[in-house]
Amino acid sequence: MKIELVETIKSKILENTIAKRNFPKVTVFKFDDSYNEIVTQIKTIEISSECVLFDSVNAVNENREYADKNYWSEKSKESEISSYWFFAQNGQGDLWLFDAENKVYFYNHDLELFCAENFVDLNIDFSKWLQFAYLNKEFDKLYEKEKVDEAVKKEYKNKLSELSDMLSENYPFEI
Repeated sequence: MKIELVETIKSKILENTIAKRNFPKVTVFKFDDSYNEIVTQIKTIEISSECVLFDSVNAVNENREYADKNYWSEKSKESEISSYWFFAQNGQGDLWLFDAENKVYFYNHDLELFCAENFVDLNIDFSKWLQFAYLNKEFDKLYEKEKVDEAVKKEYKNKLSELSDMLSENYPFEI
């Protein structure tokens, strides 16, 4: 297992680009350059079992929906709600989001309402999330071939630690 370079990942994702679809001008969120470059040129893509990256259109629609105060805890203020951007999901209702500082969080849908306390800080940025997604893709392939033993799990955990100690500690899925 290896951690791919971000540029290699970007080139893989952007192999099948579509006509560029920029974010609406009313979108005021400050995006990481890599994020903006990728999601405006792709359709929503499943990178791995736990990482489905929204294209710009889906991201805008998801964020419009999740801006509704009914999704958030009662104590959440508009400033808190607008400080997060939902950019991916895992297919089981869990979400990936980042803040204005490009810090990535994980939200487990079992926690019900959105609020900072329910977002797990993984101490990674969007680029490291891409690396994680591709590492997870490798792990998925091994899992499908039934080649995941304790040694492979340990190697995977070590690779997670290379990306971030908090990612390794707070990994939101069972290994």
